[in-house]
Amino acid sequence: MKSPVRICLLVCLLISVANTGIIKRFVDEIDIPTLVQRLDDLTNRVAQNERKLRYHPVAFKAHLSQRMENLSPNQRIIFDDVQLNIGNAYHGNLGGFLAPVNGTYLFSVSVCSTSGHFIVLDLMRNNDVIGRVLAGDSLYDDCSSETTIAELKSGDEIYVQHHLNVGDLLQVQQHTLDSFTGALLAVI
Repeated sequence: MKSPVRICLLVCLLISVANTGIIKRFVDEIDIPTLVQRLDDLTNRVAQNERKLRYHPVAFKAHLSQRMENLSPNQRIIFDDVQLNIGNAYHGNLGGFLAPVNGTYLFSVSVCSTSGHFIVLDLMRNNDVIGRVLAGDSLYDDCSSETTIAELKSGDEIYVQHHLNVGDLLQVQQHTLDSFTGALLAVI
């Protein structure tokens, strides 16, 4: 607690300063719109820095290391050769990505099949299809890709699976063409 003597001295000082006109000159010299703008700018910078401190970047890229044939319906495709895993949210042994934070994410799947074969894969969020990719041709080797953006909640899983009984061969072409990638675009 403040002592009554200190409070009395503070009040006396304020009264004497007010009587000298110092406060009036100070108030007259203040540019209120500029001060408000500077306060808004500082508030925005603090909010941006808080977001940077709370959320780390999230991104992954994984490839298939071997050809897959005679796939079962809804068989999960394990992109097992993990090239990048910032934030450790992709689990190469399961072939799945677990969202670490609520946010907007970008995902891409690229696959290949050899001539005379084709493959259809689904990009899944938990148990829902959010994208599909088809690769195949009767005469040529064929590659295709699907890219999508999805809003995820923390804990949602994204993975790739074989589409029912459609297609028979997932071919590894030049190692880098068969890939599953993802990145956090914005935290929500």
